[in-house]
Amino acid sequence: MKSLRILGLLVLVAAPLLGSCSRKITVCPIPAILNDTANVTFFRPGTVPDLSNELYSVSLDQAETDCVYNNSTQVVRASLDLTFRATRAPSSTAASYSVPYFVVVHEGARIYAKHAYTLDFSFAPGAAMSVIKHAPNQTRIKIDNGKLPWNYQLLVGFQMTDQQIAYNKAKNRYQQ
Repeated sequence: MKSLRILGLLVLVAAPLLGSCSRKITVCPIPAILNDTANVTFFRPGTVPDLSNELYSVSLDQAETDCVYNNSTQVVRASLDLTFRATRAPSSTAASYSVPYFVVVHEGARIYAKHAYTLDFSFAPGAAMSVIKHAPNQTRIKIDNGKLPWNYQLLVGFQMTDQQIAYNKAKNRYQQ
């Protein structure tokens, strides 16, 4: 009977230790949208960047994260859930587009990784807006000694051309 109590006590002590090797945590790397690249506009081919020539625009409206942290390897696996909103002038035809965007893993001024992705989406016939939910591949971050997962940030934005950046500046979409 005494050995049974000791075994039960060992199970009670060992279970939390084994379970803490990899666990879901509530404070993950912080998701953020790079404000200067949160909106991108595409123009009709062969036209100058002007409001009357806009084909469609896409904005990055929300970024949320979820993660699992492995104590023994000090690695966090973070997932992003992104919400995009695409708009265009009303049209009776359907249309499909692709827009490049990026996710940067950084801590302060140090950039650990930059991942490029493509957002594919469609407008239904007659639709002027499309809301798109997208989850890029899970990001793996090796946590430096003395750091915690929430010391890192997952920064998201559109990969833009010089022409698109100039257009955003002209429309005062850049922070001063």
